[in-house]
Amino acid sequence: MRDIVNYLLNKLVGVNRRFANKIIYGAGTNFLPQFSVLTQSISNQVIIGKNCMLGVRIIAEGPDAYFKFGDRVYIGKSNIICRTGIEFESDILVAWGVTFYDHDSHSLDYKIRRDDLIQQLDDYKKHKGNYIKNKNWEVVNSKPIKVCKDSWIGMNAIILKGVTIGEGAIVAACAVVTKDVPPFTVVAGNPAVVVKQLK
Repeated sequence: MRDIVNYLLNKLVGVNRRFANKIIYGAGTNFLPQFSVLTQSISNQVIIGKNCMLGVRIIAEGPDAYFKFGDRVYIGKSNIICRTGIEFESDILVAWGVTFYDHDSHSLDYKIRRDDLIQQLDDYKKHKGNYIKNKNWEVVNSKPIKVCKDSWIGMNAIILKGVTIGEGAIVAACAVVTKDVPPFTVVAGNPAVVVKQLK
């Protein structure tokens, strides 16, 4: 039965064939048509709880990147791009257009960024389009992201590295979150700041 489910995931929701047997999910979970997983390593895992609805595109950019979803998590057509990982607790709403990004992508040093450009082009040509195959991650800051239970993230928000969204918090549409969000608060703006206490 598991092989049939993985085959359908491959065919219907665009999951990378090498990755499909690394998706573990609970009863009642649904994958929306936009759901997909791209990975650099077969060691990555996606663990999903019960009764979730996921339309997110997951991109694992590191061999140890992890993706954990609790129960009753809804994520619309959004993006998760991780080198280290991301964890969602339960009862979470994430609108469409949200981006979770757990690293800086490049060094602050322009000389190192020049090397990145050269390496990307070389990797793209040699590794069938995988332009980060030999990326130097040692010079890139990266920290996991955590989204606590009962939180809500509005459309087109951006959640950056190392952020924890507290329990029951709300992130307003188009907010850029660079620091932890306290529990039961509403944050808005760029950079996001607390605009309301909920408790």
